[in-house]
Amino acid sequence: PELENLLVTEVGWDGLRLNWTAADQAYEHFIIQVQEANKVEAAQNLTVPGSLRAVDIPGLKAATPYTVSIYGVIQGYRTPVLSAEASTAKEPEIGNLNVSDITPESFNLSWTATDGIFETFTIEIIDSNRLRETVEYNISGAERTAHISGLPPSTDFIVYLSGLAPSIRTKTISATATTEAELEVDNLLVSDATPDGFRLSWTADEGVFDNFVLKIRDTKKQSEPLEITLLAPERTRDITGLREATEYEIELYGISKGRRSQPVSAIATTAMGSPKEVIFSDITENSATVSWRAPTAQVESFRITYVPITGGTPSMVTVDGTKTQTRLVKLIPGVEYLVSIIAMKGFEESEPVSGSFTTALDGPSGLVTANITDSEALARWQPAIATVDSYVISYTGEKVPEITRTVSGNTVEYALTDLEPATEYTLRIFAEKGPQKSATITAKFTTDLDSPRDLTATEVQSETALLTWRPARASVTGYLLVYESVDGTVKEVIVGPDTTSHSLADLSPSTHYTAKIQALNGPLRSNMIQTIFTTIGLLYPFPKDCSQAMLNGDTTSGLYTIYLNGDKAQALEVFCDMTSDGGGWIVFLRRKNGRENFYQNWKAYAAGFGDRKE
Repeated sequence: PELENLLVTEVGWDGLRLNWTAADQAYEHFIIQVQEANKVEAAQNLTVPGSLRAVDIPGLKAATPYTVSIYGVIQGYRTPVLSAEASTAKEPEIGNLNVSDITPESFNLSWTATDGIFETFTIEIIDSNRLRETVEYNISGAERTAHISGLPPSTDFIVYLSGLAPSIRTKTISATATTEAELEVDNLLVSDATPDGFRLSWTADEGVFDNFVLKIRDTKKQSEPLEITLLAPERTRDITGLREATEYEIELYGISKGRRSQPVSAIATTAMGSPKEVIFSDITENSATVSWRAPTAQVESFRITYVPITGGTPSMVTVDGTKTQTRLVKLIPGVEYLVSIIAMKGFEESEPVSGSFTTALDGPSGLVTANITDSEALARWQPAIATVDSYVISYTGEKVPEITRTVSGNTVEYALTDLEPATEYTLRIFAEKGPQKSATITAKFTTDLDSPRDLTATEVQSETALLTWRPARASVTGYLLVYESVDGTVKEVIVGPDTTSHSLADLSPSTHYTAKIQALNGPLRSNMIQTIFTTIGLLYPFPKDCSQAMLNGDTTSGLYTIYLNGDKAQALEVFCDMTSDGGGWIVFLRRKNGRENFYQNWKAYAAGFGDRKE
């Protein structure tokens, strides 16, 4: 019969399990040989009944490769040998023994170990000086941590750990630990004594205590004791509500996990009473009244010290102990002052009581306006004595909404723009510093009359031109027109308030003219605006006869001005015939109807007579 399917089905650190197949009742027994692979030493032989199909091979080395063989025996006959190879697992281990969470009486242990192998762990705790009996703990093999308690403080310990697995105990590993010192609270100090209390401070290790307990009682035992429980992080506590000038006994201890430290104690005395309830009143730019409530105990005097909060030389005044107010003078406007008051009796001084106040803010002064135009003005002022944050400027006029602007406190002038012309404005200004506002100062000014705009000369001819302009925005009573030629001839004309154009006549040809215009409103006059134009040039600006007038382009018979010998100063009006025989004739004698009497003497002819138009 055949022997088949030899398998290693389970592997342990000290043994193997074999399985195989064979026909039932085919063999008397089986011979199993186990030998370390690649070694020639004698094999381990194991005989098992022929009814078995599996067997455990114990007693092997951990982490070792093995060759396993099996054959069956029946009636002295041996089957062919079946073989298989397998390696045992690593031996169970423990390691990484760590100590943590050390306190004065305990610590925690943790370690690593092979899973699923160990039945128990044994922990031995030995103090390094061998003054205490060894303490042994046996815990479950499933655990990887242990809490060791009931130890003395400030003691060095050696911790031994071993594991027990089936048929083996591991090597022992160790670690050292030192329990923390006993709970201690030290250095209880008293400071900052006040009339109704003092400050306590102390030292203690961080993270040790859950809370602290303070017990306070006056040494004469005239009042009930005071007990205060404090949270662990606290290392100072201000004690209040005590009686002034009284001696107190103080006791302090810490509590950690229900354990009390040894108490520490001190003696403290509260200070002499201080003035209270500092109040400031009647505050002006340079003075203020300070008042206070006197302490319960009688004092000889009060000393009041006051100084700008930003620094400077302190001022001081001393008043009788029966007084509870005084006047502070020679102050600076808009400055915050720190005032402290102490009570004095002999050489003893109370703790100061302090308060602060701010003097009233002085305002700017000397508000004036300059550089006033029809749309702008420059406001100027003297700055406030106090350092201010800003100045608030507002200005308004009749039918003009108020405009408000805020400028830097370093500014002493401000340009007012977009003003209405010929309008009386009221200008106001005050200073600001934080929530403070100074008194307001006021000034009035009137803007100039604005000028007409866009003066233009059009339709310029040799002797005429048309001036046009856009009217002023302000209400006016008229416009003054002035036009001047290059030879200095000046002419003026006043036109109505609704006029926006004016024709100029009797100009000289080929001449540069400067035309100016300004708006009028009673005594007010705007700035002038101007334009320059040149009349059209003629061949003969001052024709000396009708022929030259005709050459200038005049072709209609009629009255013309000629200039004797072309002299502008010798003008003469004559009738020119521009049609007869080519035109250009001076007519000395002309009859248009029968009304004129031509029978005159030479003197009349020399002087000229009759209507030249007739």
